[in-house]
Amino acid sequence: MGNSVIVHLIRHEKTEANTMRKYLGWTDESILDIHESFHIPFQSKLVYGSDLKRCVETAKLYFPIAEYKAFSPLRELNFGDFEMKTYDQLKNLLIYREWIDCPQQITPPNGENFKHFKHRVLACFKQIVNQPHEYTFVVHGGVIRLLLSEFGPSKQTFNEIAVNHRTIYTLKWSNPNLIKGGLRCESLLVEPIMEKRPM
Repeated sequence: MGNSVIVHLIRHEKTEANTMRKYLGWTDESILDIHESFHIPFQSKLVYGSDLKRCVETAKLYFPIAEYKAFSPLRELNFGDFEMKTYDQLKNLLIYREWIDCPQQITPPNGENFKHFKHRVLACFKQIVNQPHEYTFVVHGGVIRLLLSEFGPSKQTFNEIAVNHRTIYTLKWSNPNLIKGGLRCESLLVEPIMEKRPM
């Protein structure tokens, strides 16, 4: 591995709010009941992630014997008055339509502005990923979108990136100083998480 840094980013499993296409930020909702087991193509003794249930529970599902370190700065954006509401419930609000078009400039009422969200996530990420190592994160869709927009190998905006459940996004740098300097990764691998087939 040498001086290289490998980062695996995994979105949490779906919750009821996700299936109903509601905005789910800081509401602490559990994942749906899951009876499958999954094949993860690497092992992790330590997993980093958000302190919210859906990340903690997903990490336990995917990495049952790993230690989990929870960080509140890795939470999803706080959607404020948009929290737990759907597009259909919000589409007639002017402030919502403005936010959809320009989430970096418009803040949800009683919610978190994008600049603060970006600062807390990046500061926490750089604090954790600070030496040659292989890191695993179980976090939120918005957090992964932000990290891919900042560190993905090709320049894409936050709005242009879609992040799926049951997918691993693996970024690789040749040196941890590249991350500290805010430089993009040299490679990105995207692969699905597959269910284990019964023997």
